[in-house]
Amino acid sequence: MSLDPEVLDFLLSNPAGDIGHLDTVRQRRYKQLMIDLNFLRFGLPGPEVHEIADHAVPAPGGHRTARLYRPRAGGRLPAHLYLHGGGWWQGSIDDLVNDALCRRRCAEAGVVVVSLEYRLAPEHPFPAALEDAHAALRWLRAEADGLGIDPAGISVGGSSAGANVAAALALQVRDCGEPAPAMQLLEVPFLDLTLESARAAATAQEAPSLLPDLVSAVEFYLRDPGLARDPYVSPALAPSLAGLPPTVVLTAEHDPLHAEGERYAERVTADGGLATAVRYPGALHGTSLLLTRTWAPARDWQDAAIDWLRMAHWDPGALRLTLEGG
Repeated sequence: MSLDPEVLDFLLSNPAGDIGHLDTVRQRRYKQLMIDLNFLRFGLPGPEVHEIADHAVPAPGGHRTARLYRPRAGGRLPAHLYLHGGGWWQGSIDDLVNDALCRRRCAEAGVVVVSLEYRLAPEHPFPAALEDAHAALRWLRAEADGLGIDPAGISVGGSSAGANVAAALALQVRDCGEPAPAMQLLEVPFLDLTLESARAAATAQEAPSLLPDLVSAVEFYLRDPGLARDPYVSPALAPSLAGLPPTVVLTAEHDPLHAEGERYAERVTADGGLATAVRYPGALHGTSLLLTRTWAPARDWQDAAIDWLRMAHWDPGALRLTLEGG
């Protein structure tokens, strides 16, 4: 297997560096700076939207910031709760890549995009991120009138670790007997924190190994390694995936997480739900977010995500037919 020249250019411009001597806060700052610089070089900024406003969401231990991107004034609109990636220990709603993603999905899917600043590990390990996500979903439904949101039209999703939290949220909502989200959109999801699936997956020889980062992320997120088999930690290991919302999983060919994401979609279908998994050839973990300026498949990925959101919120019948057929 070989990588596309645009992907290789991105990798060669980011030589590996040892930042282990830095404390967690400084490592987080370094990572955020590097991601912003990479996005400025390789990514496309998002369009203007009608309104961007920060709100304080009541959550365990204090308030969390939810940034709402609104496509137009007036009337109730559906909403999408988006949870950023970063291995549960880094990432922010302020990252340029996350801002661009939220702007574009807001403008082109015609939905209110809600970007949540959930608590990060290791200062706040599991279940902090999940608690914050659930609090945000409940807040959106409770405050729907004032926010101009349709409480029955809220989807959830995220990237990588954020996709893990979104999938865990869908399980927890089901188990609590609350209304299911309109859809879950899971991008390069990390769904099996035992790492058994990731260790077994094959990737391109030229692709840098993601395993050390995955191991570190799990160590940050879980104070007790035995929690890795908890369904709210590893949704792919849940005894049953029945009763979940329509599920779309987007995976990257050269990402060791692709197998667990695809098996998860298969299990949702086997348990009576509607789901599909789409694998993008040539993609690495994260290239779909960062390379939208230089690599056409990254733009295709983002176009597809917008199409899925538009279908879920504006034509659910078509979403159902598409998932039933796929």
